[in-house]
Amino acid sequence: MKLSKVQIKNFRLLQNVTMRLNTKSIATILVGANNSGKTSAAEALLHFLDKTSKVFSFSDFSLGCRKEFDAFQHYTLYTPPLASAEEVVQSVSLRPSLPWMSLTLWFDYTDEGPDLAVAGDLLMDLDVEQSVVAIEIRFAAIDEDKVAVDYLAWRDDGQSIVDYLTSAIHDHYRLEVFKVAPNGDERMRLSDRSILDRLIKIDLVTAQRHIDDREQNSKSMKLSSLLHAHFERRYRIDAPTEYRDLEKALKQQSTALGGQYEKAFDGLMKGLSQFGHPESPKLTVRAELSAESLFKESTRVYYAANVESVSTMPQEKYELPERYNGLGFKNLIYIVLRLKSFREDLEAIPEQRPRVHLVVVEEPEVHLHPQMQSVFIKKVSAFLAPAAGQTDVQLLLTTHSSHIIADSGFEPIRYFKRKHAAADIKDLLSFEERAVSPDQKSAVEFLEKYLTATRCDMFFADKLIFIEGQVERMLLTRMLTTLPPDPLAKLSSSYITVVEVGGAHAHIFRELIEFLELPTLIVTDIDSIDGKTKKRSKVSLGTSTSNVTLKKWLPGTGVLSDLRSAGDDKKFRKSVRVAYQIPDGSHLPCGRSFEESFIYANVDWLLMNRAKLIGTGDKFDFQDTKSLLDAAYDLNLHKVDFALDLISNDGWDAPRYIKDGLEWLSIQ
Repeated sequence: MKLSKVQIKNFRLLQNVTMRLNTKSIATILVGANNSGKTSAAEALLHFLDKTSKVFSFSDFSLGCRKEFDAFQHYTLYTPPLASAEEVVQSVSLRPSLPWMSLTLWFDYTDEGPDLAVAGDLLMDLDVEQSVVAIEIRFAAIDEDKVAVDYLAWRDDGQSIVDYLTSAIHDHYRLEVFKVAPNGDERMRLSDRSILDRLIKIDLVTAQRHIDDREQNSKSMKLSSLLHAHFERRYRIDAPTEYRDLEKALKQQSTALGGQYEKAFDGLMKGLSQFGHPESPKLTVRAELSAESLFKESTRVYYAANVESVSTMPQEKYELPERYNGLGFKNLIYIVLRLKSFREDLEAIPEQRPRVHLVVVEEPEVHLHPQMQSVFIKKVSAFLAPAAGQTDVQLLLTTHSSHIIADSGFEPIRYFKRKHAAADIKDLLSFEERAVSPDQKSAVEFLEKYLTATRCDMFFADKLIFIEGQVERMLLTRMLTTLPPDPLAKLSSSYITVVEVGGAHAHIFRELIEFLELPTLIVTDIDSIDGKTKKRSKVSLGTSTSNVTLKKWLPGTGVLSDLRSAGDDKKFRKSVRVAYQIPDGSHLPCGRSFEESFIYANVDWLLMNRAKLIGTGDKFDFQDTKSLLDAAYDLNLHKVDFALDLISNDGWDAPRYIKDGLEWLSIQ
């Protein structure tokens, strides 16, 4: 059995979202910018699958529910007194309902006996072709009439229904469980939650992992305490004879220590007796040692450290406390121990084990080096793979690491995007499934290969910038500083991912960018060519463009005159804008490339500062402005040298087409 889909309603940022889980492999990966709802999804699963409703608070309701609470309050306060039974019935039908939170789970099951034993209790019809069952857990008001009555009795000075329920939520709300038809059309309330224990077990490795042994009495989860749990489970249960021998030895040692304690505390006891009553009981100090307390309280993890030999002396070995080892290694040990304990707890259930084991790991990349991050999913999937007959494991990862998702492909990725006070989940599996034509399939294949660790940053960005060449990439940060203060401040406070891709390939990203709905600026070249020879030419002499992005995407034409006359409305579609060369002044020509446009925008600066340009200064050895302007198209500049020269010097300005594009991006 597999958990195939979840729907969350009215829980924090997740007002109404549906998320499919990866059922072809073990992992589903939740990605997105900070505060986009990833943790809310994990918390929702934990809250609803917990056996008590006490884990919920009023603050867990989505902000979008406030208008429903307000409507309930307004009706409760301003509906006139009811005289007849008929008016009461009518009032209840008209009164706005109180909102509820819910989690709905869909499970794919097989025709195996254990699956059928659970699925049979959730079937809503006898369709033999059906292999999906669903269950809903709802946190809802028990009696809305009582809520209204109690609120009116409580309210004395204009307090709102929100104020009341913030403190009284558990007086009125309870968890209910329903079995649901797979299409959601029918539901039936279940008498208890017992079916959930047979369906699913959920475990969590939180992002806030305290794994140091620095403070003896801290509340942090030390590796030693995890190792104690492993010791108790394995040694005490699997080797009971050896365990009893250990307890016997410790008991003998306790007896021996008793005599020593009596001598050591004799003076203290005599002193205490002077303050007591003649009939006061005599105090005795004993040593009580046990394998459990010894391992739990008095055991620490040490790491082997080899020291190079001196002269002919053999190599020495030392042991260092766990705090002296790297945080990354300790984090890895912690995760592995937690995962192992989760599986062993499950296997310890004597009968009717849950059919699905969902393990949630938050931000596993903490302290791990990039290479370990890149293989983490593969390693942990192999580690959690169940043996024959065991419960299936599904792994839900939340991450901010592009290294973790770089080689995963689209199938397991679920992209969280915040929209004001709510979040949306983009299922990249559905994006992959939309590729039907050969061209679309080829584009998806290209994107999966292209999205390396660096370019996967787009899944964590607020905004994207696609640039065409090395010079633009190297100079982008400096070009941002040439903007006016307001757009500069807005862009500086956003997380922007820069993707370097040639003009011939940027259009392949079109469907992915529009699917993600990320504000995106594409900085590319107008690439003018002669209509007859198809060779590069000055913009003033060209008739068309060779730039595939401009032809196939924005503005969507290859005619050079149309490109040059296109207004901003033609360069913008949905959340994407293209920026290509335009004249930097009415008296200046239009450049074909970034370098040519830069010369037109900074001709005077280049002539004045050419001596400072170590790599390319000799290229600007002209007598006057006109001579440099006339030669700009034919100048052969080494791109990297030119970029380094500009990075090393101040006072120049970004070409107008780039500044216009960046200012547009700043207000998105």
